[in-house]
Amino acid sequence: MRVLAISIAPLFPGAFHGGSQRILAAAAEALSGAGHQVRIACSRRPENEHGFSFADVFVEPLLELTGFFPDPYEVPPHRLAETARRLRDAIDWADRVYLHADIFHFRSLLRTGTPVVRSFHDFHYETALISAFAYGADLTIVPSDYLRRCFLATVGRSGLRAVESVRVISNGIDLNRYAPVRETPPPGIAPRRDDDLILLHPHRPDDRKGIEQAIRVVATLRGRGTTQRIRLLVPRHLDAALSPEAAAHYDKASKQAAELGVADSLEFVPWQPDESMPALYSFADVTLCLGNFIESFGLTAYESLACGTPAVIANVGAFRDAPDHPDFYRIEYGDAEVAAYAVSEAARGMRNLRSAREMIAARFNLEQMKSAYVEAIQSAAPAATADRKIMPAISSLAAKRYELAPWCHVAAGGRIYNDYAYRHLHMPGLAAAFEKSNTARSLGELSDEGVAQAELDEARETGTLIPVDSAAA
Repeated sequence: MRVLAISIAPLFPGAFHGGSQRILAAAAEALSGAGHQVRIACSRRPENEHGFSFADVFVEPLLELTGFFPDPYEVPPHRLAETARRLRDAIDWADRVYLHADIFHFRSLLRTGTPVVRSFHDFHYETALISAFAYGADLTIVPSDYLRRCFLATVGRSGLRAVESVRVISNGIDLNRYAPVRETPPPGIAPRRDDDLILLHPHRPDDRKGIEQAIRVVATLRGRGTTQRIRLLVPRHLDAALSPEAAAHYDKASKQAAELGVADSLEFVPWQPDESMPALYSFADVTLCLGNFIESFGLTAYESLACGTPAVIANVGAFRDAPDHPDFYRIEYGDAEVAAYAVSEAARGMRNLRSAREMIAARFNLEQMKSAYVEAIQSAAPAATADRKIMPAISSLAAKRYELAPWCHVAAGGRIYNDYAYRHLHMPGLAAAFEKSNTARSLGELSDEGVAQAELDEARETGTLIPVDSAAA
């Protein structure tokens, strides 16, 4: 078959923007290996403007978009017209179209009868949400059951359109590549001293990824009088030289570190090519994933574990579904004291590297992921809209029963964390009710359990409680 993959984010030879682009490359390589002709159309940037190839996959920068998030379409209109013109021939060539991380707004270019498979790797950026609610596909792929639950609880209950099948294909990790490397530090990083405590923040320049929380942890550790030299390694992203937003992100971090008196611990290092990432993880003592970014999977934490480095993770998004393992230190978002304690414990070293790698091999197997993408894309067929399930739209005011939203969890201290509020909400009555039982119930039942009316109103307003059936049902 002729498979066209479309990615709004750019691809670069030898380096990846983030975990999602590595997943695309792996899936494309697997499709090529299965005998299909594969092309990837992506956004053009100076680093890829001539295109390139890998594993008989051709990467063509046909999209005249910004190449940056969160506003990839914010370009002069003639560039949108040029993008549409460039894509027509490629789409006409294809027997299958795969929209990676979707946000593809040129839907009218897709030919009737050509199966369209798409994936989502976030469910919070405006472009992704528009795609989810406005456009369908023959099959939607998501990397976690968390994302599937969020999709069905919102798009599925909106009544806006018929909802396609949503399949979970967990991201896969190459354990042959991601393994402990102890010989030398990665390129551009100073060697370790005996008294170093090396913390790693290997994330894109998004404040929600937790750089502020990482710096606060350093300040907390320093405030406790540690005698170690704390080094917080922050790879400077590929976009830093071209994106004002990325540059501002790093400037803000530098100012915060200076204000907290830990500027000497903040160490910006080069963004590492894919082949150097295992060495980067292995060089660190602890990997930090402390932000309130709504992770749809959390690839960084698993890669770190595979390389023999414990991870401290905020209990946000798909991290709530992360398997229990002694080298995952799960904390509540925003608690620098607890995070600092977790870092101190994690820095003692991996408790069980073998079981970590066995867990990853069993649950996040790269070859299984590749096979699942190949099967999904090559077997997709146009689904009749009438065959798709249309769930009734449910008004929050007309519902009989409510449940705790899949983007929420009960936390200590009478709090409920809400991913889309990006914080803990003080809801002692509701927290107590759902800590006892996670079953759906009516507002009257919740009131009888001691939940105040003001709390119920706030919970519905913030999407903490969501309706599960209609008054007419």
